[in-house]
Amino acid sequence: MNYRVVKMPHAQNDIAEFSRYTNNYSTDFATEQFKRLNHILTIELADILLIWSYFYITGVPYRAYLFRVGRRTCFWIIYTVDEEKKVVYVLRFWNARKDPETFLD
Repeated sequence: MNYRVVKMPHAQNDIAEFSRYTNNYSTDFATEQFKRLNHILTIELADILLIWSYFYITGVPYRAYLFRVGRRTCFWIIYTVDEEKKVVYVLRFWNARKDPETFLD
């Protein structure tokens, strides 16, 4: 399929927060997590984007991929797909531990 992936402003802010979070552990840990995240965004979302289910909080048209960091921490990569333009819009990189009520904040 090979779609273009666009990170929207909320997602960019979420990823910046994730960067601070991972760097608190170590630079090596942060580097490892960002390699994994980059693989998901550039390979998996760009090529096999429609295999993940709709996001449980919002439903259609939002899809979600659960990105695991260690045993306890997970982030939802929430995105939509514009099949006509061949673009994946990453809307949030949202910590799964947050209250679902805060998703749209």
